[in-house]
Amino acid sequence: MNSRLKQFLYRLFTVCIVIGLMGCSKGEPNDNAARADRAVKQPATTEAVEKSSEQDALIHKFKTVVSTAKEASDIVSFLNENLNKAGQNNADQMVRELYAFYAKDLSTSQEAFFGDNVQNVLTEMDWPITSANAASITDEAVRQLVVTKLSGGYKLVWVEGTIYPIVDYSNQQKYSMYLSKPLNSYIALKAAESDEPAAMDAGLVISWNELASRAVMAETFLKQYADSPEYTEVESIYLDTYLRMYINGLSNTPIFDSNHLKIIPEVKASYKKVAAENPDTVTGIMANRFLEILAKSDDVGMMRGPAGTQLLPEVKKFQKNYRQTALNLLKEA
Repeated sequence: MNSRLKQFLYRLFTVCIVIGLMGCSKGEPNDNAARADRAVKQPATTEAVEKSSEQDALIHKFKTVVSTAKEASDIVSFLNENLNKAGQNNADQMVRELYAFYAKDLSTSQEAFFGDNVQNVLTEMDWPITSANAASITDEAVRQLVVTKLSGGYKLVWVEGTIYPIVDYSNQQKYSMYLSKPLNSYIALKAAESDEPAAMDAGLVISWNELASRAVMAETFLKQYADSPEYTEVESIYLDTYLRMYINGLSNTPIFDSNHLKIIPEVKASYKKVAAENPDTVTGIMANRFLEILAKSDDVGMMRGPAGTQLLPEVKKFQKNYRQTALNLLKEA
């Protein structure tokens, strides 16, 4: 073998070795990177599994609390301590379990306030009765009753000389950061009513504009959260409470002046306001249609006859059919 051939083979051999070494050096970092990537992903996966396991254990414990609860305070106490660890879906379900307990317990809790001496003791207290002054109730049995109900998320109301508990939905707003938007919206709607009822003793307590705002609030919920478990309840609140009162008035808060037979100016102003500010809502459309009917009779909605004061036929028809009309508009939205 001549010297040139030997030199060529030597160089070729050297190049092969270099290339091999380069391949090894490139492969090692890739392997290291893969191992590092696995090392990063593994703890995250483990953490997720552990978190899920912890939440499952929490829900299991919560179900035990609910099944054995004698008072709403048992459930509320658990929620206060653990809701931040539940995760949004679980938190929603846990709060709904509290509402289910209220649905079964409310009448029993209210009946307890008609027991011996309860009303006599409470009507002597400074109003409102809250957790701040409940401890000063001298009668031990009454004090224990009040403290237990207040710590369970109830509040006391005084209606027509009688004191009894209702659910204080504002109390659940402290959970807002843990709950879904639909449930938070539902709680806000219910809180507005528990904080200040729209009507009492067949009369409107809030203004006509506030009633319109609550109607729009309920309607907005229906449009945004059609799949919510609370949909049917909110639909009834909207159609059978807020919109009914807004279109038909109440026995002690009518929409027509019995002397002049015309729509009361405050009511008309509210109709015009909601129709102008919320023209695409069912509430706004209904108000506008009512105004159009009344415009044909110069705002007169009633007439006097042998049987006394009665609604004009077209007004009576509109009010009678308001629910179905509104329901059709909701379906079209």
